[in-house]
Amino acid sequence: MTPFPFSTSPVSDLSQNPPYFVSNFGYWTGATEYKVAGIQFLSEFAKHCELKDNSSILEVGSGLGGSLVYWKDHFNPQKLSAINLRGEQSNFAKGLFRQREMVIEPFLEGSWETISSLPSNFYDYVFSVDAAYHFKNTIEFYQESFRVLKPGGKLVLNAFNLEKENTYNFLPLLHLFLIPPNEIKTNEACIQTLERTGFTIEKNLDWTDPVIHGFIQNSKSMNLSLRLFGTLLRATMKSLGLTYHYLVALKPN
Repeated sequence: MTPFPFSTSPVSDLSQNPPYFVSNFGYWTGATEYKVAGIQFLSEFAKHCELKDNSSILEVGSGLGGSLVYWKDHFNPQKLSAINLRGEQSNFAKGLFRQREMVIEPFLEGSWETISSLPSNFYDYVFSVDAAYHFKNTIEFYQESFRVLKPGGKLVLNAFNLEKENTYNFLPLLHLFLIPPNEIKTNEACIQTLERTGFTIEKNLDWTDPVIHGFIQNSKSMNLSLRLFGTLLRATMKSLGLTYHYLVALKPN
């Protein structure tokens, strides 16, 4: 399968609602089509972190750019910034932003580590929509997110977690999904790491059923590559005992 998170394949392989081109797993409660589930994911993502209008948002792993368009259209942010790897998705996103006459300042092309060039105590939200579990050095990502957030700001992300810390022999399977195996921990360990960084956990929601199981079930009606991906994902989730969580981490005042 094409490295889905880093290509424009979602534009053609998934039913999409322009201009909200996204590559998340979708939030499938009440949905049977990706063009509904993909947008519903963004809606739930924003609702549970209580995203406020006129905020400053940094999206790390901004992908195709559709989520930034969504934040702009629905929440009128005062500032949007983004970090994304160079390549197909970033090129697509920049074209989308030009079409929509959107200002993304800065738009940093590179790994998440380029966040180090951004000012401290600056953003109201750091978002990582179905991206942070691809990062190496997750602890450093949490630390840098804490640094760039204003007091009272929030880091909002999705994470794959182990149910138990007894599956390390099988963790190399995660390479198939471009996930660094040594970065995947139990949900409890993930929470503890965020708290040691200085965050207070505001939300810790298990989205395994509405997101991952929903995607797996509905991938059966998608094209062949996605059907195969769904089958592989189901087997990996079961063999490793994985869960999938939505996390909101607050930087205290």
